[in-house]
Amino acid sequence: MTDAILIIGAGVAGINCALNAGKYGTKVYLVDDTPSIGGMMARLDKTFPTNDCSICIEAPQMYEVDNHPNIEILTSTEVRKVGTGNGLFKVRLVKKAKFIDEEKCTGCRACMDACPVSVPDEMDGKIGGTRKLIYMPFPQAVPNKAVLDPDCRYGKKRAEGSCVGGCVVDCSQCRECPIALCVAACRKEGKDAVRLWQANKNIDLEVGSIVVATGIADAKPPKGLHGYDVYDNVITNTQFERLMNAGGPTAGQITRPSDKKHAHKIAWIQCAGRGLDHGTPYCSKVCCMIAAKQVIITKEHDPSVETTIYYNDLKAYGKGFWGFYQKAKEHGVRYVRARPYDVFEIPESKNLVIRYEDLDTGELRKDEVELLVLSTGLIPSDRNERLAKILKIPLDKLGYFKEKDPFLSPLETDVPGIYLCGGATGPIDISESVVQATAASMKAILHGAEKAAA
Repeated sequence: MTDAILIIGAGVAGINCALNAGKYGTKVYLVDDTPSIGGMMARLDKTFPTNDCSICIEAPQMYEVDNHPNIEILTSTEVRKVGTGNGLFKVRLVKKAKFIDEEKCTGCRACMDACPVSVPDEMDGKIGGTRKLIYMPFPQAVPNKAVLDPDCRYGKKRAEGSCVGGCVVDCSQCRECPIALCVAACRKEGKDAVRLWQANKNIDLEVGSIVVATGIADAKPPKGLHGYDVYDNVITNTQFERLMNAGGPTAGQITRPSDKKHAHKIAWIQCAGRGLDHGTPYCSKVCCMIAAKQVIITKEHDPSVETTIYYNDLKAYGKGFWGFYQKAKEHGVRYVRARPYDVFEIPESKNLVIRYEDLDTGELRKDEVELLVLSTGLIPSDRNERLAKILKIPLDKLGYFKEKDPFLSPLETDVPGIYLCGGATGPIDISESVVQATAASMKAILHGAEKAAA
């Protein structure tokens, strides 16, 4: 199929790229190495500058992708090898075992209720979020199926009380499993969907073009930066986003990790770690608006909360962004142009004291807050380096995929037929990602049409 498209990454950019290509009758393979499509947007609370519900926007698109006749979703799947032949890309994918029969699983959650072990959630652990060893990534996940933690299946969670993995018989040789509580619960529901003997599966495809939509990640602060990983009540802006989210670990209640009490004095430090040897060496564009969004929503939750943003420079580059900043100020948010240099904890209250230089007056000041949020910026996906070698396309010095020519050949790479969109190209917001996704899908469609005509 010379016009078939492989899209690598199923965040908001990958989803919109797939939908646009699918509407033109193109066969699309939408691949993601996580158990669900949706990417980072699916875990956010609101989007700026409109403060619309994030999952309310993306969930219908996720559902449409899942039910589109021209789109095939491949989750928990990695791209392992890409070659060329007869004018096509020959792709080897590896679908990792979820240890679940997705045809039989209905997402009833009986297996999760039966699982005896809870572990910290990868995203929400710092703020108290947990998940079971058999779990769904989030309530609106697509596909809405359970997935079993490989560490449980291979016996690495015995110390935590896991019932799976303690047997001396290899699961691949046994199809009964009298000890796994999730297996018993699923069978009791009449599903028999848990498959502990499931193995990874190779999938070979031939496509006419490839779109890289690997997305972005939030930068993790180094231990000790403004007290992060030293004091309980220092968190990142992504973790605060999860605190605000009604689907997060606190059901939208903005509480402190240390004592679960509502925070009434909250501060944000912008550009946290930027310019350090181990930090982000560039402006991520969106952090100022993320902070503005978070303070506005915090004030909407409770107008009495005192909010302060410490910043060096303000970036409001998009449509409506300056007005959004003004809206934050109208809500009573205190903006301080400052350079924070020290944070320490008051042991009795677990409150935090921020020492900073006021850049407008040159004076040294200090403030006491109950919760501190670090705006740490965005970094390239950790898949980029491996994918760049497989696809034989270069990365720039920051770790993002390099466009052939940003002005004359935007979203194109040095390899004809491979295109880029969204966070694969650099720090970007949701609206820009969608625009790039539409453009990249059209380039991929035209490339297939030209090859078919030739």
